[in-house]
Amino acid sequence: MTPVDLMYLINDIVWGPPIIILLLGTGLALSIYTAFVQIRRFRTAWMTFVRYRGYGGERGISPFAIWCAVSGATIGVGNIAGVSTAIYWGGPGALFWMFITGILGMVTKAFEATLSVWARRITPTGEIEGGTPYYIRLIPVVGPALAILFSVFAWIAAFGIGNMVQANNVALGAQWIAAAFMGRPALPEELKPIVNLVAGVIIMILVALVVIGGLKRIAELSSFLVPFMALWYIVGGLILWIANPRYFVWAIVEIIRGAFVPEALVGGVAGWTLLSAIRWGVARGLFSNEAGLGSAPNMYAYMKVDHPGRVGMYGMIEVFVDTPVVCMVTGLTNVTMLLKTYEVYGYTYNDVIIKGVMSGGEPLKGAKMAMWAFSQFYGIWAGVVVGVALFLFALTTLLSWEWYGEVNFVYFFSRTLKLPEKPVRWFWRVLWVIPIIPAAYYGEEAFKLFWDFADTMNGLMAIPNLIAIGVLAPVAYKLIHDFTERYVKTVGV
Repeated sequence: MTPVDLMYLINDIVWGPPIIILLLGTGLALSIYTAFVQIRRFRTAWMTFVRYRGYGGERGISPFAIWCAVSGATIGVGNIAGVSTAIYWGGPGALFWMFITGILGMVTKAFEATLSVWARRITPTGEIEGGTPYYIRLIPVVGPALAILFSVFAWIAAFGIGNMVQANNVALGAQWIAAAFMGRPALPEELKPIVNLVAGVIIMILVALVVIGGLKRIAELSSFLVPFMALWYIVGGLILWIANPRYFVWAIVEIIRGAFVPEALVGGVAGWTLLSAIRWGVARGLFSNEAGLGSAPNMYAYMKVDHPGRVGMYGMIEVFVDTPVVCMVTGLTNVTMLLKTYEVYGYTYNDVIIKGVMSGGEPLKGAKMAMWAFSQFYGIWAGVVVGVALFLFALTTLLSWEWYGEVNFVYFFSRTLKLPEKPVRWFWRVLWVIPIIPAAYYGEEAFKLFWDFADTMNGLMAIPNLIAIGVLAPVAYKLIHDFTERYVKTVGV
């Protein structure tokens, strides 16, 4: 077996049923343990998100800005391409299980976020020092070793999932926007390299200017971009739904029915089973909201907040907006337009998705399905609606994952290997911007092996993080319970 074969084998294991069951099982176990606090205290979480502005907190960055920066990472390419992939392999019923995954993931993210603030410390210079490895290392006996492993997995994963994949999707979004303004359904092949290069250069310069300013500048920019991009995409979906009310309601029915009897769907694809619906819905949902992976705590630790339990409320809302809201915009739009196509033209799911009868014989995989669905209503201007969303989703993910990688790069090289922190930080930031142009220009094919390796590292992050959540769950729940039961009543939200 070659090293490449071994890597692919490990990747299949890491992102296979065991880790998916572990992630989903953690969310279910914590939901039962807390008597479904994400549902019981949803109003508290929402009002905290809406009203709290950081009063009483001694150090850190604005809660809303930090939330936007974290959401900039979770609301990403997976909300468009990942959701469509789930429908391709698992049918519309996969969306139901994705929704359930989002509800369960809310409590997992709440625990992660709470622990990140609980474990952080203020340095002698008055700076915050915190992130996922800082609470992992507090596990008795094995904690320090697991924290080192997590930090290595995280900064390697950051280059794939957080950097090159996003740069490539920024370029794809730019292609769709350019095609729309040219009045074409797709950009001519000869123009794609030019658009990719221009997009890569612009994004590299923008990212470099932002990351030089550290987390504060990332959070400030995110506080403008994330609300705009989320509303842009949500409104784009809402307009389409309002214009097609009967098919929208029919889509909801098909999604619920397909969650339990996939092949009973209109023109259902052979191979859509209950297992495939659950597997793809759960997997893509977890990939989108990152609940349990340990990425978001690297940023939540720097929130200006007066109680660790309060930041857990922000974690809940983050996952809620990402999965039950933004992911469903893609999913419901796809199914709505597939059903309309069936009734108007008589084409089944199999005809449209697999055979590609409405897309020149090209199967509608990934983001292409979403682009097709929006184009059935918006025409060539779907390139602007989806292209702008994809462009900004990828850009904000790139910015946020820079910080995730930086926290763990510094933890490994400065906290563990004792190298001077300032040079390590600057070395990381310079290293971060280098792959952006080639990734935007050459695309997935040139970096597939590294992307798959980074994807493996991304999955491996979950193992030490879930161990930490399991061991420290009583601490996290005590803090969340204290906030929701006592602190809110005495101080308010």
